Amino acid sequence: MDRDPLRDALQNAGLTSYQADAYITLLERGMMPAVEVANQCSVPVSQIYDVLRALERMEYIETFDQDQLHASPTEPIGVLRELRSRGQQMNQAADAIEDRWERPAVSDHKVSVVKHEETVVDRTRDLIRDVESSIELSATVDQFRALTNALEDAHDRGVVTKVAVYGADLEERLEDAPLEGTVTELRACRIPGPFLFVADRSRTCFTPNDWANRPFGVLIDDYILSLIFHWYFQTGVWALWETVYEDTEPPHVYTTLEEFVRDVAPLWTDGANVAVTVEGTWVDTNEPCEITGIVTDIVYPGSYRSEGRPSFEDLAGFLQVHLAADGDLYDVGDWGAVYEDIEAVRITLEAIEFDEPTTAAGRVDVDGALDTERESADD
Repeated sequence: MDRDPLRDALQNAGLTSYQADAYITLLERGMMPAVEVANQCSVPVSQIYDVLRALERMEYIETFDQDQLHASPTEPIGVLRELRSRGQQMNQAADAIEDRWERPAVSDHKVSVVKHEETVVDRTRDLIRDVESSIELSATVDQFRALTNALEDAHDRGVVTKVAVYGADLEERLEDAPLEGTVTELRACRIPGPFLFVADRSRTCFTPNDWANRPFGVLIDDYILSLIFHWYFQTGVWALWETVYEDTEPPHVYTTLEEFVRDVAPLWTDGANVAVTVEGTWVDTNEPCEITGIVTDIVYPGSYRSEGRPSFEDLAGFLQVHLAADGDLYDVGDWGAVYEDIEAVRITLEAIEFDEPTTAAGRVDVDGALDTERESADD
């Protein structure tokens, strides 16, 4: 049922036009400050408090103070019973209210809670279409397959896509899945886990999949909260499992400074000259930047006690890469950089060279060097 017939039906049930409009707005948007309810519907701000308190007396909504008056729809058991007693039109109105209650529209809130896994996957598909730089995704095989078309489009745009898939016999179940041209790297997780999607450091979609038969989902549009989910993905999912597919086409691109340092630090310590292109933002202005230069130092608190390839735990705190470019020195930080010149978003490994030539030109194959370093670290 469209909004206007629903409003008419609620008015037939005894609500005023303002009360019906405010109630439908709360059903569609969820908990909101009173002033925001007025801004989203036809009720004047000067009358919104009276309207909301009248709805509360009729048990359509509840209000509470949180710096300012907020309102939220109550579970509509009594409303449904009343409407369904009023004939076919009221039955349609009751169905429309129930649908809005169970599947609220995605709002502009920083955090939205939804009741269905499908809502989270559908929202993820929509967000993938707008991703510019990076995707981190953990999902079941079925969830991954439902997103492959959108992931292919993102891959064509140059998005770095890391996917962890849950389940047993994954190689067989993914045998006909279009991995090439869809993901940058895919890892197989042998134990079940949540659906998690982190895009461009700012958008997150999460659902625990089937947890105690109480499904829910969380949709987040927040930089700091997304960082928390990113670290869960890196340390609780990604770092624990083996790679079953990797796009080996050059160039080698990193979307976090930690992964770049894990691969490159041992080679740099052995005397390699590491050339990179850093795309990111200037910390002081938040304007985009792109710098190509040579790594001159790698700084993190665990450096004095780590041998070989550092762990994510070594790099979880303070981490900087110093870069010499065009006669200047730059400090490069990662997600949430505060003290550095640049917050890195993408790091492209351009070349690895040694002063003592290992080939005729003194340059080693980038992928070969990284593979050798990872294998020695695993041993």
